Amino acid sequence: MNVVSIDDYPLSRQGLMAVLGLESEFEFAGEASSVKEAREVIFRLKPEIIIIDLKLKDESGFDIISEVKELDSDCKVVILTSSLDPDDFKRASEFGVDGYILKDAMPEEIVNAVRLVSKGRKYYDPSIMEIVMKKENLQHNIEELTSRELEVLAALGKGLSNRDIAEQLFISEYTVKKHVSQIFGKLGLSCRTQAALYANKHKLGSLLV
Repeated sequence: MNVVSIDDYPLSRQGLMAVLGLESEFEFAGEASSVKEAREVIFRLKPEIIIIDLKLKDESGFDIISEVKELDSDCKVVILTSSLDPDDFKRASEFGVDGYILKDAMPEEIVNAVRLVSKGRKYYDPSIMEIVMKKENLQHNIEELTSRELEVLAALGKGLSNRDIAEQLFISEYTVKKHVSQIFGKLGLSCRTQAALYANKHKLGSLLV
């Protein structure tokens, strides 16, 4: 897949190229260091994946992200940043970014994250997710969950898809979707990643055989 790196630090761009360049499925198509350069490179090369920092000198990477998401819904956007600000992550989620990786991640973590995104999945760095959950002070009303909802939550903690959960619990995928929706509402969660973190934190895995 064709990749474009957008970062105002040349060393960061070169490091990313070195890491992903070892993987045969990724090919670097171009790079940019500012919003203006990024706009020209992206709309000329039409990359499949954009890896962008949020802070581009005195500019914001969000300016480019919003344009990309409006004009090309098929283009994957991955944020690679040092920002631990939960508000940045929240805004990124609202824009529908496909990945959010912290710059202190190990090279293999970055490769794995970009690979997951290239296959149509989302990747959010666990570190930023923990910070977001703490800030929001989510209401963990586990007492409100039914026994079946607890089982579904435990399955989410193991990363199972709706189809896998349906097969394991002998229920329909439609029923699973209803349970997932109920779980999100009762616990104040907004995505499966948060649900998985919650399930693992509360050691719910033992609920499943």
